[in-house]
Amino acid sequence: MSSLKRRIAAGIGSTAIVVAGVVTLAPAASAAPSAPAACSTSNAVTKKTAHNGSMYIELRYSTSSRCAWGRISSSDVGNKVWVDRSSNGGSTWTGPMGMTTQQSGSDTHTPAFDDAGYVMRACGWNGTTVCTGWY
Repeated sequence: MSSLKRRIAAGIGSTAIVVAGVVTLAPAASAAPSAPAACSTSNAVTKKTAHNGSMYIELRYSTSSRCAWGRISSSDVGNKVWVDRSSNGGSTWTGPMGMTTQQSGSDTHTPAFDDAGYVMRACGWNGTTVCTGWY
């Protein structure tokens, strides 16, 4: 690899891979210790709850991965669950995130989302929308 290519790769903080004379830059790994590598649902606890008729809405939280998700139970097929995420205590938020429609049975849940530095809430819909409090 030419000295120019080495300097470009080093200056970007990337790893350069040379194949047939073509330089491909692979991004350097992030060293952000507060960001979880991936959301996990292990060590889950329920942080907030709400009811929408007979439907039970929960904001679930993993103490090991700092991720949260919504879950509905005692629910009917066609009902929906999602989460909202806010960086300012709930004044404004991003959502609905991970909206999931119950396909069968009586419960379902959203994917888990990173909530480090955020507050989150779970919302459920069965003709009317009801949300948990923020956590």
